[in-house]
Amino acid sequence: MATSKTKKPAPAGSPAEAPIVSSTTITLDLLARELGPADGTFAARTFAGIPEEDLVAEGTRIDSQSLIDDVPHFVASARRILGSLSESQRSKVRMPAALLPLLVAEAGRLQAMKRSHDAEATEVAGARAAVEAQGRSAMRDGIAERDLCYDGLRNALGARRMARVDAIVGRADSPENLAKGLEALAAFIEETRRADPLQDGKLLEDYGVGAECAATLRATAQRVRGTASVQIATGRRVTQRALDLQDGRVAIVIEKILRAFRSARRVDGTILVPELNKAAWMFEVRSGNSKKASSTGSEAPAGNPAAPEETSPLLGGDG
Repeated sequence: MATSKTKKPAPAGSPAEAPIVSSTTITLDLLARELGPADGTFAARTFAGIPEEDLVAEGTRIDSQSLIDDVPHFVASARRILGSLSESQRSKVRMPAALLPLLVAEAGRLQAMKRSHDAEATEVAGARAAVEAQGRSAMRDGIAERDLCYDGLRNALGARRMARVDAIVGRADSPENLAKGLEALAAFIEETRRADPLQDGKLLEDYGVGAECAATLRATAQRVRGTASVQIATGRRVTQRALDLQDGRVAIVIEKILRAFRSARRVDGTILVPELNKAAWMFEVRSGNSKKASSTGSEAPAGNPAAPEETSPLLGGDG
Protein backbone atom coordinates (compact mmCIF):
# COMPACT_ATOMS: atom_id res chain seq x y z
CA MET A 1 0.00 0.00 0.00
CA ALA A 2 1.42 3.30 -1.05
CA THR A 3 2.17 5.74 1.69
CA SER A 4 1.34 9.34 0.94
CA LYS A 5 4.11 11.76 1.51
CA THR A 6 3.68 15.33 2.48
CA LYS A 7 6.22 17.88 1.37
CA LYS A 8 8.10 19.32 4.28
CA PRO A 9 8.10 23.08 4.51
CA ALA A 10 11.35 24.81 3.61
CA PRO A 11 13.43 25.58 6.69
CA ALA A 12 12.99 29.06 8.03
CA GLY A 13 15.77 31.47 7.24
CA SER A 14 18.35 32.12 9.90
CA PRO A 15 17.36 35.08 12.08
CA ALA A 16 20.86 36.44 11.61
CA GLU A 17 20.27 37.04 7.93
CA ALA A 18 19.89 40.68 6.98
CA PRO A 19 17.31 41.81 4.42
CA ILE A 20 18.62 41.45 0.89
CA VAL A 21 18.90 44.74 -0.96
CA SER A 22 19.75 44.86 -4.65
CA SER A 23 23.14 46.47 -5.13
CA THR A 24 22.04 47.56 -8.60
CA THR A 25 19.33 49.87 -7.27
CA ILE A 26 20.95 51.19 -4.10
CA THR A 27 23.90 53.50 -4.67
CA LEU A 28 25.94 55.83 -2.51
CA ASP A 29 24.57 58.82 -4.41
CA LEU A 30 20.99 57.72 -3.81
CA LEU A 31 21.64 57.11 -0.12
CA ALA A 32 23.36 60.48 0.21
CA ARG A 33 20.29 62.20 -1.22
CA GLU A 34 17.95 60.29 1.08
CA LEU A 35 20.00 60.66 4.27
CA GLY A 36 21.32 64.15 3.68
CA PRO A 37 24.82 65.45 4.42
CA ALA A 38 26.89 64.17 7.30
CA ASP A 39 27.12 66.19 10.50
CA GLY A 40 30.60 67.71 10.41
CA THR A 41 30.77 68.23 14.15
CA PHE A 42 29.73 64.64 14.80
CA ALA A 43 32.34 63.45 12.28
CA ALA A 44 35.05 65.40 14.05
CA ARG A 45 34.07 63.83 17.38
CA THR A 46 34.00 60.37 15.83
CA PHE A 47 37.56 60.50 14.52
CA ALA A 48 39.05 62.64 17.29
CA GLY A 49 41.93 61.01 19.09
CA ILE A 50 42.63 58.35 16.43
CA PRO A 51 46.19 58.82 15.13
CA GLU A 52 46.40 59.19 11.37
CA GLU A 53 49.06 56.48 11.21
CA ASP A 54 46.65 54.02 12.82
CA LEU A 55 43.94 54.83 10.29
CA VAL A 56 46.41 54.38 7.44
CA ALA A 57 47.60 51.05 8.86
CA GLU A 58 44.00 49.86 9.12
CA GLY A 59 43.24 51.00 5.60
CA THR A 60 46.08 48.98 4.12
CA ARG A 61 44.33 45.79 5.24
CA ILE A 62 41.55 46.01 2.69
CA ASP A 63 40.98 47.02 -0.91
CA SER A 64 39.09 50.29 -1.27
CA GLN A 65 36.70 48.86 -3.84
CA SER A 66 35.51 46.19 -1.40
CA LEU A 67 34.35 48.87 1.02
CA ILE A 68 32.82 50.98 -1.75
CA ASP A 69 30.87 48.00 -3.08
CA ASP A 70 29.64 46.86 0.34
CA VAL A 71 28.52 50.11 1.93
CA PRO A 72 25.31 50.71 -0.10
CA HIS A 73 23.88 47.26 0.71
CA PHE A 74 25.10 47.50 4.30
CA VAL A 75 23.49 50.89 4.93
CA ALA A 76 20.25 49.98 3.13
CA SER A 77 19.88 46.75 5.09
CA ALA A 78 20.64 48.57 8.37
CA ARG A 79 17.88 51.07 7.58
CA ARG A 80 15.40 48.30 6.79
CA ILE A 81 16.24 46.48 10.00
CA LEU A 82 15.82 49.64 12.05
CA GLY A 83 12.52 50.33 10.33
CA SER A 84 11.20 46.89 11.26
CA LEU A 85 11.96 47.22 14.98
CA SER A 86 9.54 48.16 17.69
CA GLU A 87 10.28 51.23 19.78
CA SER A 88 11.54 48.98 22.56
CA GLN A 89 13.82 47.06 20.21
CA ARG A 90 15.08 50.23 18.57
CA SER A 91 16.20 51.55 21.94
CA LYS A 92 18.53 48.57 22.23
CA VAL A 93 20.45 49.58 19.10
CA ARG A 94 22.60 52.22 20.75
CA MET A 95 23.63 54.01 17.59
CA PRO A 96 23.33 57.75 16.88
CA ALA A 97 21.21 58.62 13.85
CA ALA A 98 24.14 60.60 12.45
CA LEU A 99 26.25 57.44 12.03
CA LEU A 100 24.63 56.14 8.82
CA PRO A 101 24.85 59.49 6.98
CA LEU A 102 28.47 59.71 8.12
CA LEU A 103 29.26 56.28 6.67
CA VAL A 104 27.63 57.17 3.35
CA ALA A 105 29.57 60.46 3.21
CA GLU A 106 32.89 58.81 4.04
CA ALA A 107 32.29 56.02 1.52
CA GLY A 108 31.28 58.58 -1.11
CA ARG A 109 34.49 60.47 -0.51
CA LEU A 110 36.44 57.21 -0.77
CA GLN A 111 34.73 56.44 -4.08
CA ALA A 112 35.65 59.85 -5.52
CA MET A 113 39.24 59.52 -4.32
CA LYS A 114 39.62 56.06 -5.81
CA ARG A 115 38.25 57.19 -9.16
CA SER A 116 40.77 60.00 -9.24
CA HIS A 117 43.57 57.70 -8.14
CA ASP A 118 42.71 55.08 -10.77
CA ALA A 119 42.32 57.68 -13.52
CA GLU A 120 45.76 59.08 -12.76
CA ALA A 121 47.27 55.59 -12.75
CA THR A 122 45.73 54.95 -16.18
CA GLU A 123 47.05 58.26 -17.50
CA VAL A 124 50.54 57.57 -16.19
CA ALA A 125 50.55 54.07 -17.66
CA GLY A 126 49.46 55.45 -21.04
CA ALA A 127 52.09 58.18 -20.99
CA ARG A 128 54.77 55.70 -19.97
CA ALA A 129 53.77 53.35 -22.78
CA ALA A 130 53.96 56.22 -25.29
CA VAL A 131 57.43 57.23 -24.09
CA GLU A 132 58.64 53.64 -24.24
CA ALA A 133 57.30 53.35 -27.79
CA GLN A 134 59.14 56.53 -28.76
CA GLY A 135 62.30 55.17 -27.19
CA ARG A 136 62.06 51.92 -29.13
CA SER A 137 61.42 53.86 -32.33
CA ALA A 138 64.45 56.07 -31.72
CA MET A 139 66.62 53.03 -31.06
CA ARG A 140 65.43 51.34 -34.25
CA ASP A 141 66.11 54.49 -36.27
CA GLY A 142 69.53 54.90 -34.68
CA ILE A 143 70.57 51.31 -35.40
CA ALA A 144 69.29 51.58 -38.99
CA GLU A 145 71.20 54.83 -39.58
CA ARG A 146 74.33 53.35 -38.03
CA ASP A 147 74.19 50.27 -40.24
CA LEU A 148 73.55 52.28 -43.40
CA CYS A 149 76.47 54.54 -42.54
CA TYR A 150 78.76 51.60 -41.80
CA ASP A 151 78.10 49.91 -45.14
CA GLY A 152 78.44 53.23 -46.99
CA LEU A 153 81.82 53.84 -45.35
CA ARG A 154 82.98 50.36 -46.33
CA ASN A 155 82.00 50.97 -49.94
CA ALA A 156 83.70 54.36 -49.96
CA LEU A 157 86.91 53.52 -48.09
CA GLY A 158 87.34 49.76 -48.51
CA ALA A 159 87.49 46.94 -45.98
CA ARG A 160 91.09 47.62 -44.89
CA ARG A 161 90.21 51.04 -43.52
CA MET A 162 87.23 49.78 -41.49
CA ALA A 163 89.26 48.59 -38.48
CA ARG A 164 89.04 52.00 -36.85
CA VAL A 165 85.33 52.23 -37.62
CA ASP A 166 84.81 48.83 -36.00
CA ALA A 167 86.58 50.07 -32.89
CA ILE A 168 84.52 53.22 -32.47
CA VAL A 169 81.08 52.16 -33.58
CA GLY A 170 80.37 50.52 -30.24
CA ARG A 171 77.25 48.59 -29.23
CA ALA A 172 73.55 49.30 -29.20
CA ASP A 173 72.72 47.59 -25.88
CA SER A 174 71.56 50.88 -24.34
CA PRO A 175 70.43 54.28 -25.62
CA GLU A 176 73.57 55.94 -24.30
CA ASN A 177 75.93 53.43 -25.94
CA LEU A 178 74.11 53.71 -29.24
CA ALA A 179 74.22 57.52 -29.07
CA LYS A 180 77.98 57.47 -28.38
CA GLY A 181 78.54 55.16 -31.35
CA LEU A 182 76.54 57.41 -33.67
CA GLU A 183 78.49 60.47 -32.54
CA ALA A 184 81.79 58.60 -32.98
CA LEU A 185 80.84 57.71 -36.57
CA ALA A 186 79.91 61.34 -37.25
CA ALA A 187 83.29 62.46 -35.87
CA PHE A 188 85.10 59.88 -38.04
CA ILE A 189 83.35 61.13 -41.19
CA GLU A 190 84.18 64.76 -40.39
CA GLU A 191 87.80 63.95 -39.62
CA THR A 192 88.19 61.88 -42.81
CA ARG A 193 86.75 64.69 -44.95
CA ARG A 194 89.11 67.24 -43.42
CA ALA A 195 92.16 64.99 -43.81
CA ASP A 196 91.61 64.34 -47.55
CA PRO A 197 88.84 66.49 -49.00
CA LEU A 198 89.75 65.82 -52.63
CA GLN A 199 89.86 62.00 -52.55
CA ASP A 200 88.19 60.64 -49.40
CA GLY A 201 85.85 63.59 -49.11
CA LYS A 202 84.55 63.03 -52.62
CA LEU A 203 84.20 59.26 -52.05
CA LEU A 204 82.20 59.82 -48.90
CA GLU A 205 79.83 62.13 -50.75
CA ASP A 206 79.57 59.65 -53.63
CA TYR A 207 78.29 56.95 -51.27
CA GLY A 208 76.01 59.17 -49.19
CA VAL A 209 78.17 59.21 -46.06
CA GLY A 210 79.48 62.75 -46.25
CA ALA A 211 78.63 65.91 -44.35
CA GLU A 212 74.88 65.39 -44.47
CA CYS A 213 75.25 61.85 -43.09
CA ALA A 214 77.38 63.13 -40.20
CA ALA A 215 74.73 65.72 -39.33
CA THR A 216 72.01 63.03 -39.45
CA LEU A 217 74.04 60.79 -37.16
CA ARG A 218 74.40 63.54 -34.57
CA ALA A 219 70.70 64.44 -34.73
CA THR A 220 69.74 60.78 -34.36
CA ALA A 221 72.07 60.43 -31.34
CA GLN A 222 70.39 63.44 -29.74
CA ARG A 223 66.95 61.92 -30.31
CA VAL A 224 68.02 58.59 -28.81
CA ARG A 225 69.32 60.33 -25.71
CA GLY A 226 66.31 62.61 -25.48
CA THR A 227 63.68 59.86 -25.51
CA ALA A 228 65.67 57.81 -23.00
CA SER A 229 65.80 60.72 -20.53
CA VAL A 230 62.09 61.54 -20.55
CA GLN A 231 60.54 61.23 -17.10
CA ILE A 232 56.81 60.85 -16.52
CA ALA A 233 55.69 63.52 -14.09
CA THR A 234 52.72 62.62 -11.90
CA GLY A 235 50.52 65.17 -10.19
CA ARG A 236 49.73 62.68 -7.42
CA ARG A 237 46.17 63.97 -7.13
CA VAL A 238 45.38 61.18 -4.66
CA THR A 239 48.26 59.29 -3.09
CA GLN A 240 48.01 55.68 -1.95
CA ARG A 241 48.49 56.89 1.62
CA ALA A 242 45.48 59.21 1.33
CA LEU A 243 43.43 56.33 -0.05
CA ASP A 244 44.48 54.05 2.82
CA LEU A 245 43.63 56.78 5.32
CA GLN A 246 40.12 57.09 3.90
CA ASP A 247 39.74 53.29 3.91
CA GLY A 248 40.49 53.42 7.62
CA ARG A 249 37.85 56.09 8.23
CA VAL A 250 35.19 54.05 6.44
CA ALA A 251 36.17 50.88 8.29
CA ILE A 252 35.91 52.45 11.73
CA VAL A 253 32.35 53.70 11.07
CA ILE A 254 31.27 50.27 9.79
CA GLU A 255 32.69 48.74 12.96
CA LYS A 256 30.71 51.09 15.18
CA ILE A 257 27.47 50.26 13.37
CA LEU A 258 28.12 46.53 13.56
CA ARG A 259 28.92 46.74 17.25
CA ALA A 260 25.63 48.51 17.97
CA PHE A 261 23.56 45.89 16.14
CA ARG A 262 25.50 42.92 17.54
CA SER A 263 25.14 44.24 21.06
CA ALA A 264 21.38 44.64 20.59
CA ARG A 265 21.12 41.13 19.12
CA ARG A 266 22.81 39.61 22.17
CA VAL A 267 19.99 41.09 24.25
CA ASP A 268 17.21 40.34 21.76
CA GLY A 269 17.93 37.50 19.32
CA THR A 270 15.19 38.63 16.93
CA ILE A 271 17.11 41.77 16.02
CA LEU A 272 18.98 41.23 12.76
CA VAL A 273 22.49 42.40 11.95
CA PRO A 274 23.26 44.03 8.60
CA GLU A 275 25.73 41.99 6.59
CA LEU A 276 28.77 42.75 4.52
CA ASN A 277 30.03 40.88 1.49
CA LYS A 278 33.57 41.52 0.23
CA ALA A 279 34.65 43.27 3.43
CA ALA A 280 33.01 40.79 5.82
CA TRP A 281 36.29 39.08 6.74
CA MET A 282 37.58 42.31 8.25
CA PHE A 283 34.76 42.40 10.80
CA GLU A 284 34.42 38.71 11.64
CA VAL A 285 33.00 37.81 15.04
CA ARG A 286 34.57 35.25 17.34
CA SER A 287 32.89 34.02 20.49
CA GLY A 288 34.36 34.95 23.83
CA ASN A 289 32.59 32.02 25.59
CA SER A 290 34.68 29.01 24.60
CA LYS A 291 37.82 30.05 26.41
CA LYS A 292 35.86 30.89 29.58
CA ALA A 293 33.94 27.62 29.52
CA SER A 294 37.07 25.54 29.07
CA SER A 295 38.75 27.19 32.04
CA THR A 296 35.79 26.81 34.43
CA GLY A 297 34.40 23.53 33.12
CA SER A 298 30.83 24.90 33.16
CA GLU A 299 28.58 27.14 31.14
CA ALA A 300 27.44 30.57 32.21
CA PRO A 301 24.64 30.46 34.77
CA ALA A 302 21.09 30.70 33.47
CA GLY A 303 19.79 34.23 33.38
CA ASN A 304 23.22 35.81 33.03
CA PRO A 305 24.11 37.38 29.71
CA ALA A 306 26.63 35.48 27.60
CA ALA A 307 30.14 36.76 27.46
CA PRO A 308 30.24 39.58 24.91
CA GLU A 309 31.29 38.79 21.37
CA GLU A 310 34.54 40.24 20.20
CA THR A 311 35.43 41.47 16.79
CA SER A 312 38.77 41.25 15.09
CA PRO A 313 41.01 44.06 16.36
CA LEU A 314 40.00 47.28 14.67
CA LEU A 315 40.36 50.94 15.35
CA GLY A 316 37.66 52.45 17.49
CA GLY A 317 37.16 49.14 19.28
CA ASP A 318 36.25 50.95 22.43
CA GLY A 319 34.10 53.53 20.73
